Amino acid sequence: MTFTNIEDVGTLQEMLRLQYLESTRIKAQLVEALQKLHGKDGSEAEQLALKLELMEKKHAAAMTRAFGQKTERRGGGKSSQGTQKQRGHGRKEQPELPLEEVVHRLTPADAICEACSKGMKPWDDNFEESIEIDFVEPKLIVKKHLRQKYRCTCGGCIKTAPGQRKLFPKARYSIDFAINIALKKYYYHLPLDRQRRELRRLGLEVTTSTLWDYLLALSGLLKPAYVRLPEHILAQSVIGVDETTWRLLKTKVRGKSKLWWVWARRCGDAVHYTIDPSRSGAVAKRLLGSYKGTVVCDGYAAYESLARENTGLELANCWAHARRELLAHEGTPRADRVIRVIRRMYRLEKMAKEVPPDELLAWRQRKTKPLLEALFKWIAAQEIPPSNSLRKALRYIQLREKGLMRFLDDPKIAPDNNATERVMRSVVLGRKNHYGSRSERGTEVAAIFYSLLESAELAGVNPHAYIRQAVDAALDGSEIPLPHEIAQA
Repeated sequence: MTFTNIEDVGTLQEMLRLQYLESTRIKAQLVEALQKLHGKDGSEAEQLALKLELMEKKHAAAMTRAFGQKTERRGGGKSSQGTQKQRGHGRKEQPELPLEEVVHRLTPADAICEACSKGMKPWDDNFEESIEIDFVEPKLIVKKHLRQKYRCTCGGCIKTAPGQRKLFPKARYSIDFAINIALKKYYYHLPLDRQRRELRRLGLEVTTSTLWDYLLALSGLLKPAYVRLPEHILAQSVIGVDETTWRLLKTKVRGKSKLWWVWARRCGDAVHYTIDPSRSGAVAKRLLGSYKGTVVCDGYAAYESLARENTGLELANCWAHARRELLAHEGTPRADRVIRVIRRMYRLEKMAKEVPPDELLAWRQRKTKPLLEALFKWIAAQEIPPSNSLRKALRYIQLREKGLMRFLDDPKIAPDNNATERVMRSVVLGRKNHYGSRSERGTEVAAIFYSLLESAELAGVNPHAYIRQAVDAALDGSEIPLPHEIAQA
């Protein structure tokens, strides 16, 4: 029997009371299991965590069977502290969108009673409601700015009201027009030629060279913020670094576009991209040579060489890269054993998210450190012939033991460099859509926009609003605020 089949109110109340008691009992068991979990180590903790997760799923399934999903869709899933976060693929509320009411009425011919054939009248404020999200296509307009002139009766003075701000003297297109072009290219990865075709469809004839001129002018105003951004990143005690390829299209090497490199330096609320023709250690030294702190990175030799020169710089190596080295050997007993341990380590890290920040270090020392120490001891005991390709993967891990264990001593360090790799996705998408830059000047413009737009995203600041505020500050001759400074204000 389910609640939907019950018509008697007394029976329904009794079943709800029993369900509440059962829910209270299971919650008490969950609390008890969680307390036991905090006192366990190693594999025993892992097994208890799995049981705890299974118990939570059973409890959630029982509640779903009892109460169903429909009440949530009707808006019944609210707690005393406000609306709960929606899960799954159901309809999502869109509070940021403006609401427009559209009233549908019957024609006089349809508003005839089928019983008596008389004309029908609207029934007060009774409506059947339904929600539809619509798309209003953007439009372009020509603004004629009229600057009022003033004169004095004495004939000795004439004044004209100030007009709109321009990106540069005699600019035909507005500042917001230029910002929109920049966001579409470097935030939504739409090449200029595709934008030109879209603008033509909306009624505007413009060339890609004109669009580029406005991007160039905009980047020139924003460059001081781009130059100042690394100061904030390098002031952090932990940063992430990564690099990926970028094409310089007009420069050909053996018939192919010249390969350049995008270097990223990232902290929690900012990222700075440098596009350089080289991936050498000299570039790493230029970008990180004076840095004092921990660099989360992969096993690239340039970083390891820099760490030997700069004693104030420490490397924290990435477990995600270590795992990738083993994936080609998945299915072999020794590789599978290491992969299982890495998965167990990540499972412990997931559980650690429930631990208060000031207890994270103690958690890692108690739970994760013995697990990884046992792993490195086991790897050192393995005798693998040099001809075996698995040897290289295990040596990659063994040689970077110190860097891979670094996150156990600092709660600010993540076990991998995935956060930095995520901010590289924007660059990679742009590279895929517009293939790279046509000139060296284009690489600088790309680096400026990618850095400021992605930093705004990391800092939780609206990218369009940030660029507009930055441009206004530049035109005022004042210092351009960085995204994280706006977020903290």
